[in-house]
Amino acid sequence: MKWYQQILTRNDCYRAGQTIVPVGVMVHSTGANNPRLSRYVPGNEEIGWNTGGNHWDRSGTGACVHAFLGKMADGSVGVVQTLPWNMRGWHCGRGSRGSANDTHISFELC
Repeated sequence: MKWYQQILTRNDCYRAGQTIVPVGVMVHSTGANNPRLSRYVPGNEEIGWNTGGNHWDRSGTGACVHAFLGKMADGSVGVVQTLPWNMRGWHCGRGSRGSANDTHISFELC
């Protein structure tokens, strides 16, 4: 499995700059019928390119996870890390205090 890092520095969550001390992992499913990593990150030749401009590396997305697990451009499975492991994500009730955002690293399954 290939591992990439594309930190989503334009996402509002990243710009908020809040940190956590992780104590667990939360796994989500996108719930969408699109297994491609390039749907959620800007991409590259190996990941595939997001040509729709709907990736999460932009302001106004309202959510951010630590990593995505899904299909690469060639159909193989890979992981893209999108936040530093100690950064507070917006994956469990964005902005809510006392939530798993304050304690958990989040993975999104495409």
